[in-house]
Amino acid sequence: MGLLDALLGQVQNAILNHTDEQNQNPTQAYNAAPLLGTIQNLFGQHEENLNSQFGNVQSSSQDPYGDPADQGGGFGNVRSASEDPYGDPADQQ
Repeated sequence: MGLLDALLGQVQNAILNHTDEQNQNPTQAYNAAPLLGTIQNLFGQHEENLNSQFGNVQSSSQDPYGDPADQGGGFGNVRSASEDPYGDPADQQ
C-alpha cells in the first residue's frame, strides 16, 4: 500500500500547487491542462516503478520450488497462478 499512498500524496500535492497557482492569477481563466499533464506524468512514473519492481516475474511453473498448488497440502486453499482472477504477473509483460 506504500506505493499507492505515495502516489496519492503526489496527486494531492499537484492539485494543491495548481490551485495555489490559479489563486495567484484570479483574472486568468482556469486552465486544467497543466494539472492533468502533471498527474499523467505521476501515473506514468508510478507504472515505471511498478514495472521495475516486478520486472523479472516468472510463471509459477518456472519456480524452482514448484507451484504451491501442485504440492497438495500445507498451503490450504492455494490455487495455481493460472486460476488467479487477476492473471499471472508473468503473462503481463
